[in-house]
Amino acid sequence: MINDLSKINVKPYPHPNPEVPGSRSRFAHSLEEADGARRDVLATVKLICDEVDFVYDADAKPRGKFVKAPDGGTYTKQLNPYIPSEELMELVRLAQIIQRPVLLKGEPGSGKTQLAKAVAFEWYGAEYPQHFFEWHIKSTSKAVDGLYTFDHVARLRNSQLGDKAEVFRDENGKEDPRQYRKFGPLAKAFLTSTAERPSILLIDEVDKADIDFPNDLLLELDELRFTIPETGELIEAAYPPIIFITSNDERELPEAFLRRCLFMYIKFPKPDQLRMIIKAQLPGLMEAQEAFVNAAIVRFNELREATVRDAADNKRVSTSELLDWLKPYLYELMLPESKRRISAADLSQEGLAKLPFYYHALLKTYAAYQREKEEES
Repeated sequence: MINDLSKINVKPYPHPNPEVPGSRSRFAHSLEEADGARRDVLATVKLICDEVDFVYDADAKPRGKFVKAPDGGTYTKQLNPYIPSEELMELVRLAQIIQRPVLLKGEPGSGKTQLAKAVAFEWYGAEYPQHFFEWHIKSTSKAVDGLYTFDHVARLRNSQLGDKAEVFRDENGKEDPRQYRKFGPLAKAFLTSTAERPSILLIDEVDKADIDFPNDLLLELDELRFTIPETGELIEAAYPPIIFITSNDERELPEAFLRRCLFMYIKFPKPDQLRMIIKAQLPGLMEAQEAFVNAAIVRFNELREATVRDAADNKRVSTSELLDWLKPYLYELMLPESKRRISAADLSQEGLAKLPFYYHALLKTYAAYQREKEEES
């Protein structure tokens, strides 16, 4: 943790797109005039990224970096626009100043997981995969998994082979144990983070792990360092990374863990925010069928409210399911008129009740399915 506040470098979020002068977000591909002001037109981003290897050098600054893999090719990354609230923007700013992990709670589909990736892209653009690290927690996850793994089996096998084993040796001819350890996402975030380019780490769904998991990370999150007993190495962050931790609130987290975090509950998007999300992620639908989209949002929120009232149904529909639901309608509009099952006039003039409902994208429990069938009858 940096005690001298004057040395803290606060990066803006969102970050303007250098290719779109006057923009506010790197997701902007153009600007439009609206209500007398210029606004970003957001779009999904597709990036071509090189396959890379992580390289550790204890004498370098930073001590960790990525280099293009010798035989590596490329792969495609797709990022959907993220529309942060003013509260989230302020939260990212505070996380940089206070230098504490950010604990995010909220309903599934409220954008908890995507925030970290969006911040990384806003800051680093096409280079974001080299500064963004993900640690997806499972029920079997242990705290050490995020720090490092050590291949004890390979070391035992090589010791049995003796001089025949192909191993790296130090200047004294002794076997170098570092060849058996691999860094985890938390360690990589520590080793690559600098004041100019802080790394970003996502620890996703921390409440899925064992009850002791959060407490096992207290030292690492508090002091930003850890040791590897097998190699004797001390791994520490030269500059604090930005750490986002998500929880679906399946169980309470320890007080000692909570004391070390900033906290925010991300509320489900309001109708105007849903319209912005639909416009950004399903381009063309809002512009061509605004009345239909507004009616769909009303119906979507009715389904959410019905779930709250139904004690037999605990699965609320999420933003991603709203987008999945609307995709077939947009697809119909993209087809030649002779092949459409639904016309543009149908969407603009017919009520939702007279259109195919595509309930498969929204209703994921038998209770929800039965409730919908009863309403139809």
